[in-house]
Amino acid sequence: MKKIDLFFAFILLPVDIAMIIAAFALAYYLRIDLEVVPAFSDIGMQEYMRYCIYLIPFWLVLNAAGGLYNIKTNRSLFAELYRIINAASTAMIFLIVLIFLTKTMFFSRLILAFTWIISIFTITFGRLLIKLIQRYLLKYGIGRNNVLLIGDNATSESIVSHLSRGKHRTFKICGVLNGESQNSKYGLKILGSIGEIEEKIKQYKIDEVVLTDISLSKTKIMNLIQICSDHKIIFKYIPDTFSLMTLNVSPETIGTMPIMELKSIPLDGWGRIAKRVIDIVISSLGLIVLSPILLIIAVLVKLTSKGPILFAHERVGRDEKIFKFYKFRSMYIEKCDFKGGVYWTSQKDDTTRVTPFGLFIRKTNLDELPQLWNILIGDMSLVGPRPELPKHVERFEQDIPDYFRRHKVKVGLTGWAQVNGLKGDTSVKERVRYDIFYIENWSLWFDLKIIIKTVGLIIHEIFAGKSEYRSRS
Repeated sequence: MKKIDLFFAFILLPVDIAMIIAAFALAYYLRIDLEVVPAFSDIGMQEYMRYCIYLIPFWLVLNAAGGLYNIKTNRSLFAELYRIINAASTAMIFLIVLIFLTKTMFFSRLILAFTWIISIFTITFGRLLIKLIQRYLLKYGIGRNNVLLIGDNATSESIVSHLSRGKHRTFKICGVLNGESQNSKYGLKILGSIGEIEEKIKQYKIDEVVLTDISLSKTKIMNLIQICSDHKIIFKYIPDTFSLMTLNVSPETIGTMPIMELKSIPLDGWGRIAKRVIDIVISSLGLIVLSPILLIIAVLVKLTSKGPILFAHERVGRDEKIFKFYKFRSMYIEKCDFKGGVYWTSQKDDTTRVTPFGLFIRKTNLDELPQLWNILIGDMSLVGPRPELPKHVERFEQDIPDYFRRHKVKVGLTGWAQVNGLKGDTSVKERVRYDIFYIENWSLWFDLKIIIKTVGLIIHEIFAGKSEYRSRS
């Protein structure tokens, strides 16, 4: 493990302590000094902070139990926020029970609510600050792990493609070791043969080795493991059989033999019902609240160019059901792709096909608002795989064996693939992998995370341009 990783792992503890103390102090200030609500006691700050000192060890244990001190520079802030809320809630409940059992004449119950809310913000702020520092250092290669892939195959290609999209990458793929051939079938950077691994480890200062080619003999694999152990390098492997199944497996044992069982998707039963109820509520409220904006857009679309207000296409939904997919028309009527799939979206459209007002609603994603109706009537969901044209689906199902699995759930207004930059003319295979990951790991929290990331992406695109217009590699 690098020293920089140890440093950030160590600094989490004092930062959390400082943020907890800050939360108690701010709560006291709000309750007493600002007199948000009249206080019933003149208890001093020093006496109040004694409760904080008592509670900190227990709070830190809760953080540790929630995995908040795991050494991972690429952990999700959303996942941490969920654990922070759990730990803060448990800590405050413990304090309330302690006060009750000891029959302490605590001067204000409201201050406990303030402390709970503020602590969530302060602890999250502290960790966000650390993340920003880490990302800044990553720009200069500090804290980045050099990775060496073993195997010239589609799995290695997928890893390289995924990591190349990150703005602040934690990992740097130095290249691939294969057989004797120096030419990659997948366009990857071949550094040499597997027999040269020790030389390449020293040359590129490798931190991790990832084996993607499980066709190697057991002897060679054991030799790779031994070499990594000798050089104190992390060794990982991706079983090719399960690489298409993402995380949809659960480990079990028969006697002492490990086996993997395929799990059913979470979006069955009550999960499906809960998701549908949320879709109905949010789409209904959205249509009501946004109705003035929808009306204004409709009028401006009609006034600024001839043709229909809405642009309708046939798309494929759950269980391969065909439905009408609606958007506000943003292109000149003679430039609209009514046949579907003749053109991929490109930046050139802004000057050749899109109307001036259409450019505005596309850039702000306001052209997507009519899909709230699709969500309300049950053709779509707020979150899910993006819908495709029927003729594209037919081709994709022939080229991508797992493509049919996208149709186990409703298509969505936004999705996991979209918020990870897989929009427009990007790799369909990679989009499918992200869609399947979403399907197999769905939860209401996951949906909320995607919605929050979508809002952030829309704001970013308003100022920086549409993400699907980037160049393909």
